[in-house]
Amino acid sequence: MSADKKAKAKQAIQDAKAAVSEKLRGQVPILTLLRYRASSEWFAVVVGSVAAFCAGGSTPLFMYFFGRMTNSAYDDEAAPEVTRSFAMLMVCIGILSMVLVFIKTATYQVTATRLVGRIKCAYFSAVVNQDIGWHDKRKPGELISRLTGDTRVILNGVNDRFASWIENLGTGLIGIVFAFIASWELTLLIMGSLPLIAVAVYFLTAASSRHVAVTRKQYAVASAIAQEVMQNIKTVQSFNREMHEAERFSETIVGSRKAGIKKEFLVAMAGGSVMGIMLCVIGLAFILAAYLVHSGRTDVGSVSAAFLTVMYGAMGLGQVFPALISFVEARTAAYPIFATIDEQPTIDLHGPGREATFCRCIEVKDVTFAYPTRPDQLIFSGLSATIRKGEKVAFSGSTGCGKSTIISLIQRFYDPMEGAVTVDGQDLRDLDLRSWRKRIGIVSQEPNLFSGSVLDNVRMGRRSATLEEVVTACKQARIHDTILALPRGYDTSVGSLGSQLSGGQKQRLAIARAVVRGADILLLDEATSALDRKSEVEVQRAIDDLTEHSKMTVITIAHRMATISNMDCIYFLDGSRDGGSCIVECGTYDELIRMNGRFASMVMMQNPSTGNLRTVVHDTSFYLYPGALDKITGGSVSTEDSYSSNDSWDSNCNGFYEDDDRWSQYSHVDDVPFIHRTDWEERKTSVSMWRIMKMTKSRWWAIALGFLGSIITAIVFPCVSLMITQLINTLGTYRLSQDTTHMQRQIALYVILLILLGAVYFLGSVLTGFYGYVGEYLTCELRTILFQQILRQDQTFFDMPRRDPGALAALLSGDCESVHQLYGPTLGSRLRSVCAFAGGIAIGLTMEWKVALVCLATMPLFVGSIIAQQVFFADSQSVRESGIDTVVSEALGSIRTVTSFNMQDRMIKEYKRTINVAEQTAERRAVLVSILAGATEITLMGSMALSFWYGGTLIERGETHFSNVLVAAMAVTMGSTLAGAEAGSFATKLRDARLSSNRVFSVIDRVPAVDSYEYGKVNFQEQIGVEFHHVGFTYPAREGVKVLNDVSLKFQAGSSNGLMGQTGCGKSTIVQILARFYPISTGKVLINGEDLSSLDLVTWRDQLSIVLQEPSLFSGTIRDNIKYSLPDATEEEVIEAAKIACIHDDIMNMEKGYDTEVGYRGQQLSGGQKQRVAIARGVLRCPKLLLLDEATSALDNITEVRVQRNLDEFQRRFGVTTVAIAHRLATIRHSNQIVLLDSGKIIEQGTHEQLLAQDGEYKSRWELAHT
Repeated sequence: MSADKKAKAKQAIQDAKAAVSEKLRGQVPILTLLRYRASSEWFAVVVGSVAAFCAGGSTPLFMYFFGRMTNSAYDDEAAPEVTRSFAMLMVCIGILSMVLVFIKTATYQVTATRLVGRIKCAYFSAVVNQDIGWHDKRKPGELISRLTGDTRVILNGVNDRFASWIENLGTGLIGIVFAFIASWELTLLIMGSLPLIAVAVYFLTAASSRHVAVTRKQYAVASAIAQEVMQNIKTVQSFNREMHEAERFSETIVGSRKAGIKKEFLVAMAGGSVMGIMLCVIGLAFILAAYLVHSGRTDVGSVSAAFLTVMYGAMGLGQVFPALISFVEARTAAYPIFATIDEQPTIDLHGPGREATFCRCIEVKDVTFAYPTRPDQLIFSGLSATIRKGEKVAFSGSTGCGKSTIISLIQRFYDPMEGAVTVDGQDLRDLDLRSWRKRIGIVSQEPNLFSGSVLDNVRMGRRSATLEEVVTACKQARIHDTILALPRGYDTSVGSLGSQLSGGQKQRLAIARAVVRGADILLLDEATSALDRKSEVEVQRAIDDLTEHSKMTVITIAHRMATISNMDCIYFLDGSRDGGSCIVECGTYDELIRMNGRFASMVMMQNPSTGNLRTVVHDTSFYLYPGALDKITGGSVSTEDSYSSNDSWDSNCNGFYEDDDRWSQYSHVDDVPFIHRTDWEERKTSVSMWRIMKMTKSRWWAIALGFLGSIITAIVFPCVSLMITQLINTLGTYRLSQDTTHMQRQIALYVILLILLGAVYFLGSVLTGFYGYVGEYLTCELRTILFQQILRQDQTFFDMPRRDPGALAALLSGDCESVHQLYGPTLGSRLRSVCAFAGGIAIGLTMEWKVALVCLATMPLFVGSIIAQQVFFADSQSVRESGIDTVVSEALGSIRTVTSFNMQDRMIKEYKRTINVAEQTAERRAVLVSILAGATEITLMGSMALSFWYGGTLIERGETHFSNVLVAAMAVTMGSTLAGAEAGSFATKLRDARLSSNRVFSVIDRVPAVDSYEYGKVNFQEQIGVEFHHVGFTYPAREGVKVLNDVSLKFQAGSSNGLMGQTGCGKSTIVQILARFYPISTGKVLINGEDLSSLDLVTWRDQLSIVLQEPSLFSGTIRDNIKYSLPDATEEEVIEAAKIACIHDDIMNMEKGYDTEVGYRGQQLSGGQKQRVAIARGVLRCPKLLLLDEATSALDNITEVRVQRNLDEFQRRFGVTTVAIAHRLATIRHSNQIVLLDSGKIIEQGTHEQLLAQDGEYKSRWELAHT
């Protein structure tokens, strides 16, 4: 990566940290976080909190009575009866705990699921209801990251983890209360440690919170980068920029990794410090206990009760911190979410206003306007226009003069800085916005469709439309016959963002969507720019018929003058350098022609038959100093690694996993039905732990330290139980022997050991932080590798279900984070459970093997219930919200369409429906989890009760003493408890990690059919000739539909070639095949006689440039976007490329010139400006093959002529082979060869003159275009 790129990446990280320090460091108040709970849920939470607190107190209660009974337990005659009393007490407390834990778990699980569901809906609702100016300043990827990742953090903070916090708090507080009752002196001494613990917790929590905020903010930036790159994947691949984007993504997540590592160590230190301090203080307190017993101020029963209750209270308080961290993280993650929820839109869709009517006219009165993201650059200054009801009005002018901005102002996407837009004399700001937009139908220059069927997309215009009305609208848009030819007709999926349709098909479907709305006003922003002339005329006639019969008001923006020749009024705009655009001419078509002004010049430019004005068009954009173009060719072309892709379509196919044998008959992915290929690939992928281990081998030392920490912390607990019971035994035997010297020696020994255990535990806890260190590195590496492999994939991959940008972003975010649990922390958890279990058993067998074996025999029930509880808990938390990632991604990525059609409520309703389905499943599982949680309590107490009952029998037989029974039972129980908890957590994480690893590695291991990793021939001649030899092609997602059918044609080296034909005839497919986005089905494509499939893909793509019909720009400056094709280009080369594309003057009129930010996907530029930036990007690398897919469709006539003349000169001077797709025949009339396609076949080809002489379809289209 170049130095300037690294500097920018580092600056981005610093900016993220600065933003965190200013804003995200805050946390939402607790009541704010919980404000979406219903009244009934508050009652349930109160009941659950009381149950949790009481459940936490059950253990100290038992320990209190247990300690009191030890006064008699050391008397061999009374011991059997005492131990049996212990057993009965345990059974009673176990039953009570079972009920309380069930209530606690059920109430918190259910209410947390509902609460987070409402927060998600509220945030999604707030985002989609924000005004367009708000969205202009934000990237959809960051918003999606908040909605998916941050809400998961909130759920972890308010579910039964919070109830566990209350339970542990109850254990601690009630334990302290009983300890005071038993021995206030001892308890007061132990309480002296609480300020130390509080200080440690406070500072470590605050520091952890800051790092959590940095982590989340930084990954939100990375997620936005990934989303944008995947949405523009064709541009990325065609310019071989995959490694650049992967490095940019990786550089961004490094900041997230560093903050995550710091957080992991802080959490480990916090847990270790709490437990370490408590153990040290308990050790010191036993010295006081010995003194009190020796002086007769207390007895061993009180000491036992005090220490046992304080010990378990300390364990409870020690577990408070991890649960508290989850809650702190939840409050931190909720801060930006609730800030958005509470933010009032500048233009409020639900604000007060009068019902909108439209009876007379729309007036634009003295409007001055600049976009919120560029407030210093005026678009209009004093603009005025009148649009009467029933009129057909057009706005025309040069590219970038503000035509589309008028459409935005009429929809009230923005408010004017000065002046007003009025409807029937009423300021648009005083009208109810929703009722106003209901009266508007719009077809945008770049139409946005949504995942779903054709029928669903047309009904986006009006949800209540019947099938008959939809069909009628499609017929009027001339798309009905095309739909019927699709595999499933109106039920055919259009793919993510309409990726399965051609540009023209998408535009006609968007027209049908606007028509079915039945609106009073129809806004057409270059609505037919992607249509061939014949289809354009047909659609235009349909629109004319529709408006004539319905008296609909039509506002049109068009560069093709023929489409606005019958308008009632045409406004011609012209921009000035310092004062914004203004209307310079207005009138009917004939009136403007008679004026012989700018409009007339543009008309004559487009239609030479009206008079040839080409010679008088003053073109200063193509002035090049001598040798300038030669300099452009001298730039070095990057030959970075390359891969392949496309946009995708979503299909909610979840039945695959329900029938494991259904697809076992298939041995290769190509044999699997297309809609199930994603499931098949995931099922066929199996990831071993060894494979994950190899990814961390360079950090084996950190894993080893983590293992050591696991062993230490695991062994400490059984040792602590041994130390404390031995201390109690020492005091108990002293009551009988009165041997002060022996007592003092024993007390000193065990106290020293206990203090050492505290220090060792702190060290071990800190060492376990290395798991987080390795985990963060592994997650970062996995995300980088996965992102690289996503960029490597061919277009077939992106056409598959759940392979749209939203779903892939979720894969990068959540699944990669889960995979590292397969190794490192999970192995540490397994090791810790084994050590704890083995340590407890060893101590128990040493002290009293019979009691230990009885206790051990019952432990499988206890451990099994814990594992089952954890597994079902994971299921309840990981219910897949089918299709939700796609819905959110498309809704926010197409927010202008959502806003135009008042689709906010519809999107929110669909989102809520998905959330509700997930909630219902999660709630049913929550009840089962609660039952298992209660079962865990009763099995634990039952196991201990049986052990003590049997121990009493052994004491009665004279085979052992109470002290041995106590040590054996407590050691095995504590070891099993810790092992069971760790095993349950391990089982859950292992299960989740395996599912996630299958999903992640199914992509990483996928080898695309068109693979840049395969080497090929790299020698290319100075010029490129292309030959299609009997080529057939079918899109994988549309099996059975031949897009190209036995096509054979040649593009001579250095020639200019034009492709034309009706929408959907296969023109763009030829371009995509040449760019190798897809492999062909049959035949061959030859490049200078060599099979295209045998050529090195990276080197081949270095020879070409492509300008797509819907140009893809990236967030960044204009300079960055032009240099995207040639990163090492000089400033002079960039400027000359911009001059070729006739965009240089426009750029210099902007306040920041080439440093102007283009916004997300270039939304801060007009359609024509975006196309010209894309053209400049394409010519900058001076390719040998230039592919132009409707590259000038959004340009006005004068600008188009200038750009086309510059491109023609560029092509002739450097012998570039050009393949241009165009619906405007004048654009390709001078081509060396023109190819006319129909239904995937070539029907005519030749030069312009030859085709006219044939008197065939081409001539008919030419005459139609010039009628």
